[in-house]
Amino acid sequence: MFTLEKDDRKIGIYLRQTILKKYDSIRKFCRAYLELKDGSTNDEEIRKLLNRFSQILKGVKRIQVDDLPYVTELLEVSCEEILSAGKVHLPIRSHMTNYDIAFSHDREVWERYMKREDKLFLNCDEYCKSVIDYALEFKNYGFIKYLISEKFIWFVDISEWEHFGFTYGAGTSVKRREIGDIDTHTPLEIQYQDELRIKTIALAIENEDFDVLDSLLAREIPEMHRANMVGYPAIDLQSRKNIDLIRAIAMSNDQIIDYYSQEFIVKNQQKKDNTFLFPYLADVIEEMLTNGRIDSAELCIRRAISHNKKAFKTLTNLINKSYEYQKESFGFDSTNMEDYLMKQTLYNLRFDSNSNLVSFFYSPAKHEHLGFVTNIIHVESRYGTPLIKELLQELNETFEKIVSLKGDK
Repeated sequence: MFTLEKDDRKIGIYLRQTILKKYDSIRKFCRAYLELKDGSTNDEEIRKLLNRFSQILKGVKRIQVDDLPYVTELLEVSCEEILSAGKVHLPIRSHMTNYDIAFSHDREVWERYMKREDKLFLNCDEYCKSVIDYALEFKNYGFIKYLISEKFIWFVDISEWEHFGFTYGAGTSVKRREIGDIDTHTPLEIQYQDELRIKTIALAIENEDFDVLDSLLAREIPEMHRANMVGYPAIDLQSRKNIDLIRAIAMSNDQIIDYYSQEFIVKNQQKKDNTFLFPYLADVIEEMLTNGRIDSAELCIRRAISHNKKAFKTLTNLINKSYEYQKESFGFDSTNMEDYLMKQTLYNLRFDSNSNLVSFFYSPAKHEHLGFVTNIIHVESRYGTPLIKELLQELNETFEKIVSLKGDK
């Protein structure tokens, strides 16, 4: 017994995510669906199916029972996983194993198995048996003959006797995977890629485990630790954007939304504490508005407004102090030099439009630097109530006020 997700919108969102993990587009998925169902496709049938699935993915319609056999086969997930919007995961019969393939007498099944990119054919299972071991054990002569006739394997090749001695030279035409992916793949993936951490964060979000979220630095990305008040080097916060994580946050409960909409401190390489908001909070807000989560979006927008206003106030105070310091450092009347002094002051104000990072600093004394760096939030969305649109206008105005501080001087 499993819990059926009653909200068709959530099922549609989860189904879209699952499809796009395996297919480049919904259209390509629809083509594969028709090829599996009917053995052929044409543009009109693809158009009709694409239109129907568009309604399902938006939550306007519920996925039909007749769709489930094809969808679960193509996506390699259980129907329980789809109908619970990812809350329930169960084993599936379509999961290919050496044991199952060696039992099959279906040529189409064999061909799908032999064409897999992960080269399952070359691997032993947890019992250290290959698919050939099982096929011989089960006396599946048809499968063995298929492998031989298609030249996937051979047991006799005497062409290399002069080099390798008197053996029959058994072999296979299936090429092994890149050596870098064997034995070293997982350790290197953990050490050098952030994807496994992000996926673990998404799982911790589902389980509302805030201790794990904190331990994984769930609101941070590594580049934040390089951000400094000087503004160099330029920091790319967008390269690590993960749409699955953004959607997981946008669909989570109020406690998770509260966690991800709070300011937090990151210590940079210079050991200075800098305050940030989650770098993809604007994407989370847009996702929530698209899916009708108005109350949760309102909380995030209000916190973003507060953060932007605080950044503006801090910036203007620092700029004014820097200006006064510049003015006093001349040692004579600089009344007619205001434009020059402000230009010199604003030289150290930097804004990166790619990552929405703003930074400023000045040096009132030798070896002393005062300033700060943070990210500011801007959201474009056509969804929401009149109140939400009013709040978005206020948010974006605070953003523009900060950006315009640089002026054209």
